[in-house]
Amino acid sequence: MPDFRFTFLTEKELPELHEAFLQAFADYLVPIQLSAAQFKTKIKREGIAPSFCAAAYVGTEMAGFILTGLGEWQGMPTAYNAGTGVLPQFRGYNLTQQLYAYLLPKLRESGVEQCLLEVIQENAPALRAYKAVGFKVTRTLDLLRAKKGELLLKVEEPEHITIAATTKPDWKTYACFRDGEPSWQNSAEAIRKSPDEKVMLEARDLGQEAVGHILFFPNTGSVAQFAVDRRSRGKGIGTALLREAVQRSAAPSLMFVNIDTAATSLLSYLERRHFKLVLRQYEMLLPIV
Repeated sequence: MPDFRFTFLTEKELPELHEAFLQAFADYLVPIQLSAAQFKTKIKREGIAPSFCAAAYVGTEMAGFILTGLGEWQGMPTAYNAGTGVLPQFRGYNLTQQLYAYLLPKLRESGVEQCLLEVIQENAPALRAYKAVGFKVTRTLDLLRAKKGELLLKVEEPEHITIAATTKPDWKTYACFRDGEPSWQNSAEAIRKSPDEKVMLEARDLGQEAVGHILFFPNTGSVAQFAVDRRSRGKGIGTALLREAVQRSAAPSLMFVNIDTAATSLLSYLERRHFKLVLRQYEMLLPIV
């Protein structure tokens, strides 16, 4: 068994952490390779605090880590696991459980009341590790994607509806439209923090009332939020919003990350537009008070 040494990180270890991240996720179910700039964006958007990121070393080599984002979730102080990575040569030693054993006392002392994470449904080793720590599944989340050219958007324009960009999102109104809560990285707080270029479009009726919105990142095609007021559905408003997003997005595809599977009307709508399921995740929660 390797002689693991545990520590919390500082800003100056971020380049080393990025390198370990690349190695840990190179053979992942969905390989994740982020550039240095993309990694910095992830840190800002997900509220990652280096001093709460636990790392395991063997000698001078980083063997594993937990990226910890801090914020609020459902009104409670929460630590979000933005990524657990273990380098291939250090797997099989229950390092995830050991990292949590090191991290949890600091979280409790800091007033954090719960831990949140997402894990790909097919990632059996990670799922076992998180259950061993005490995490329980709270909901299932879907990731869907469609190439822009394959989207079925040839629906007539909705009458008396204008679609325009806004720089002053009305988060309270948008919350009334949706069928499910956004995940951590698609929350209003995460979107505000993200340094990436983002576009927010609103659909408004004749009386200038908001009846729908879409928020997306044009460089990646990732849609963070999308909803239409229940009273205004079935009139082509959602499709008009998607059509505008396609025109303004530089990416070849649009992607919806982490849609609650309980939002059945949204999922069936996206399937009718030709979005396909890419992967499914579990959201998991661990109360630590």
